[in-house]
This record gives sequence, structure tokens and C-alpha cells, in this order.
Amino acid sequence: MQKQSANWFYTLFSKAYILLPLSMVMLLLVIFVVDRNLGLHLYEFGVFPQKESGLLGIITSPLIHGDWEHLRNNSISLFALSAGLMFFYPRKALPVILIAWLLSGLGVWIWARESYHIGASGLIYALAAFIFISGLLRAHPNLLALSMLVVFLYGSFIWGMVPADPRVSYEAHISGAVIGVLLAVYFRNSPPRNFPKPFSYEDIDDDLSQEIERYGPDYWKQNTDNNSDLQIHYYYKSKDENKPDSKV
Repeated sequence: MQKQSANWFYTLFSKAYILLPLSMVMLLLVIFVVDRNLGLHLYEFGVFPQKESGLLGIITSPLIHGDWEHLRNNSISLFALSAGLMFFYPRKALPVILIAWLLSGLGVWIWARESYHIGASGLIYALAAFIFISGLLRAHPNLLALSMLVVFLYGSFIWGMVPADPRVSYEAHISGAVIGVLLAVYFRNSPPRNFPKPFSYEDIDDDLSQEIERYGPDYWKQNTDNNSDLQIHYYYKSKDENKPDSKV
């Protein structure tokens, strides 16, 4: 039993969609602990709008957090959303994360208040918006379910775009959400993960029609069972050694 549990744990955490988001969160934790213990004042590497020295923050600001609550809230959201993104949209997950990282920070630098803006919340809003809009655009049951889950878990994010708390960078939230929507529209034709096709009797009928057309009407024969109140129509393959076996 212990061996099976260990194998399950290894299989789960060896997946890229778990390992990479977990690595991102661990990096945030390490940076925060080092900053706190050494007094590095890393907030100065945040985005400071409309100043050349603040441009570096476009790259570094998502890695820096102000306190434990800020770090905890962002870490949980970042892990959940990035893991969902990488699992359901593996082909475009990394481009979406990188583009959202840079452009959301650039948006903050262009129009936000004159202050240091730090934290991964801009990226988080971008991922949430991308997942939600992508599910609506593709209208696949699994992706729609993911979109509804995002709404259920992060629907309160909408209040983060209201300038109510001066300590909260609502500008980063708005910038991230806008970038996420634009990326969802831009990548709308990119295929998501290949999900098993739902069972359909119509598909069986189509396959049978193609096989009848391929081998002729005598290859497959129809029979009707009239021994009960319910008539059952079924097909069977005629035994003819001169005709090839069907392998469609």
C-alpha cells in the first residue's frame, strides 16, 4: 500500500503542470524569506510608473511581495490557475504566462499611480481572465466547466479592480485582466488538450455507412428480431472468404 501511494505521489508531482507551478511558488517563498531576513528592501524592484528606473520592475515585480498574507493569497491563486492553464492549454501555457507577465507590468508602468507596485496579482488576473474567456470561446464542456470553476473561486476578483484600498494595486489587476482577455481572443484557435470524444450512436452509424460503402451492400447484412414487442435491428458481417476483413 505504501509503495502504491508513493508511486501515485511521484506520478502526480512529476507532471509538468504540477511541477512548474509549484516551482514558481517556491521561488516566491524563497525570495520573500531572503528579503525579510536580510532586509534587502526588494520592493524597490517593483514597477514605478513612468520612470526609467521602474522599467526593471516589469520583470521583477511579480516575484516580490509585501507581507505573508500578500504572499499566501497570491501563491495559492498562482499555483491553481497556472496548473489549470498548463493542463488544459498545454500548447500555449508558457507563451500566455510570459506575455501576461510582461504586458501586465508594462500596463502598470504606463498609467498607474506613482508608487512601487509589487506582487503577482497582475499575472493572476491575466490567467483568470484567459481561462474564463477561453472556455466561453471554445464552448467545450470541460473548458466551460473550468471557466465556471474560475468564476466560483475567483468571482470576487472583480472587486480588486475597484480603487477602494490604497494599498492594493487595482491598476495591476485591471491591466492583467485586459491582457488576459486579449490573449484569450488572440489564441482562440489554438487547440486545447485533446479530450476523449463523447460517445455517440451517430458516430457508429457513420462508421457503418462508410464500411458498407467501402465493401458493398452484401458485406454487412441487416436483421430484425421480431420475437418480442421491441423490434431490434442489428447488423452482422457476412462470412465470405473472398471479401477482406474490415479493419476500419
